[in-house]
Amino acid sequence: MRASLFVWLPVLWLAGCATAPVPMVGEAEPATRWTLTGRLGIQTDSQSLSGNLDWRHRPQFDVIVLATPLGQGVARIERRPGEVVLDIPNQPQRRAADAETLMQDALGYSLPLTGLVWWIQARPDPRRPADVKREATGRVERIVQDGWTVDFLQYADKRPRKLALIRDGLELRLVLDSWQAE
Repeated sequence: MRASLFVWLPVLWLAGCATAPVPMVGEAEPATRWTLTGRLGIQTDSQSLSGNLDWRHRPQFDVIVLATPLGQGVARIERRPGEVVLDIPNQPQRRAADAETLMQDALGYSLPLTGLVWWIQARPDPRRPADVKREATGRVERIVQDGWTVDFLQYADKRPRKLALIRDGLELRLVLDSWQAE
């Protein structure tokens, strides 16, 4: 009896020191129709911008309104099948076949609007190769895709709340204040 106690005592002691497994965090179902509002910051080697973001996404179109921190609209981006249109007050309307080309032409740098549709849902674009790093809980911590590194800095429930996107001297920070799947 005494010998078995000496055998089991260290086992029980080690079992008491073992950490409990970390529960896996569920992911939100991917949404195909949603509306979100948030804030964004863009930093390049030569400039730093910040503002507000209103985004309405549907499978066949997107409408993105960018505004100053005080709420004055500065740009409207509308994606329809085969065309993306950029309206900036007091400037001619710009058009292109895709959002990245349009942003490159208008701003001098490309913003990853196609990838963002997926990344703001903590998912890589399934049509392109990606490296995905997960936390111990299973929650996505980082996606590297199309030359962009997307870090998920904070979550609200099952959806990302704060993201940082970095590529070639350009950093885009997003804070998603509200998200409504429809």
